Amino acid sequence: MARAILFDLGNTLVEYYTRDEFPAILSKATARIKAELRASGHRLPPPDLIFERIRTEDHEAQDYRVRPLEGRLSRIFEVYDEGVLKRLCDSFLEPIFACGRVYPDSIPTLKALRAKAFRLAIVSNTPWGSPAEPWRREIDRLGLGVLVDGSFFCRDVGWRKPAGPIFEHAASKLGVKPEECVFVGDNPAWDVEGSRASGMKAVLLDRQGGAEGALRSLIELLSVIIS
Repeated sequence: MARAILFDLGNTLVEYYTRDEFPAILSKATARIKAELRASGHRLPPPDLIFERIRTEDHEAQDYRVRPLEGRLSRIFEVYDEGVLKRLCDSFLEPIFACGRVYPDSIPTLKALRAKAFRLAIVSNTPWGSPAEPWRREIDRLGLGVLVDGSFFCRDVGWRKPAGPIFEHAASKLGVKPEECVFVGDNPAWDVEGSRASGMKAVLLDRQGGAEGALRSLIELLSVIIS
């Protein structure tokens, strides 16, 4: 019997951007970082070199290990001060957070599940291996933090979904076994296959309605879970 419901964040609970829209987001993030570095007197590498380095860094590890954002930005912009890199991470995330919109069915669904005493959590990868803490602040800003028992990100464990450690970490922190968890997400590989490989039940959410057997709304989840 399910005791905990785990949710992906982006395009499951919150709308951010599509894969095709990410280059524009990355361009805005890069512009913000450049402006901040210029304002602080940092000498930027040549534009062509920055562009080439961004192309080189714009990928994830094939074995799903996290490639931290701080390291990517350090290599791109030749910045080595940890405090400065922390600020640059915040600048990188600003364009992403600016487009975050909670889906209308997210909060009602979380409240309904919480009323049934399910343990609830958000389990998510982060863009470019960005730090977990800004994302926890983002969850609070969106009004989701008070509705879940925990939020767990790839940076917490050093592995991205679909790797097992992030799912196992979340279950352990919630005090439940993986087989007592249901994972809900929009990505068939990262969310569905990854959670199932860790022993969890999985529910695919496809808000566009193109995937066979998938839910089109989180409201439908209530009839699947609460029965």
